[in-house]
Amino acid sequence: MNFTDLTPYFNKLDIIKDTAAQIIKDFEMFGMEVKFSGNAYNAYEELFDQVEPHIKKMVDTNRQKFLGILYRIDLSDEQIQKAVNSNSTEPFSLIVTDLIIKRELQKVVIRNHYKSRQ
Repeated sequence: MNFTDLTPYFNKLDIIKDTAAQIIKDFEMFGMEVKFSGNAYNAYEELFDQVEPHIKKMVDTNRQKFLGILYRIDLSDEQIQKAVNSNSTEPFSLIVTDLIIKRELQKVVIRNHYKSRQ
């Protein structure tokens, strides 16, 4: 199974809801609120619009908290550097927010894949 191409999962309501729940849980651990309306059709935009300001603020004011959430979500410096280098015109917080949402989606897909095999 290919866990890098997440495109087939973008429109699966149960996967999207689980991804939103994972994002909410991870950000709550660091005292940040993220909400999800349950609408899968604009889930990416809805989550992005809430997560990005948190990322921007952490990058600007609390580097330790930023590194902590990256560790919690399991995003490496290497993954971030690669994305930044390939999207050099995009603001850093936008790149990282996109990576966070996609990594959380990937974690949900992997978890569900192995859960269904048991």
